[in-house]
Amino acid sequence: MSTVRIRRRTTTAARAAAAAALLALGATACAGGDGRDRAADQGRDAVRVVSGHSYAVDSSPEAALAFPMNDNVFEGTVVGTRPDVYAKDVLDDGSVFEVVYTPVVVRIDRVHKGDLRKGSEVVVRSMGGTAGGVRYEIGEAPAKKTFAEGASLVVFGSAHEAVDSEKSPALTPNFLYRKSGGAFVDATYAEGAHDGGPADRVDREKFLGGLRSLDGGAS
Repeated sequence: MSTVRIRRRTTTAARAAAAAALLALGATACAGGDGRDRAADQGRDAVRVVSGHSYAVDSSPEAALAFPMNDNVFEGTVVGTRPDVYAKDVLDDGSVFEVVYTPVVVRIDRVHKGDLRKGSEVVVRSMGGTAGGVRYEIGEAPAKKTFAEGASLVVFGSAHEAVDSEKSPALTPNFLYRKSGGAFVDATYAEGAHDGGPADRVDREKFLGGLRSLDGGAS
């Protein structure tokens, strides 16, 4: 996982949660004097590259289920994707944190935690991409192919909120699992498990049983 801890100018809990959610799985991407931004091209259409400073944590089913910052946990189906979006957050000291992500539209099939509604559609941030003259690169994030249309996912996500630069609310996955046959496979990181090993693969019924423990078995 790649977590950004950023302070907001507002003191409301909801706004603070929204700011943290922008990069909950994104990483710290700070523009302004740290030397990590670079021009990918010297021409008129130069693209500035921002690299996420990421780290991985245990994404096993047990860890995902127990993670205290999961505001929303749900099963869903990918409806499609939208063009990449550039987003930023400005701290009190003037530091600018910026990312680019692909908005993934997911239809909610079952809610296990949070206030989202079954049958509604939400935008999930797939971190990484190019927009607004910025290319955001991050290694510790779900692979783009995970969000193929029709894919069945379990999202352990942040609050469904918008930061200042966003026009509409979205959420960032803290952990992500995809359905594969009779099992669910950990898709939190593109390259496999957090420790470099193969991604966890867990029996479907066992995994769903763990999810039901979050909502007491309610639909």
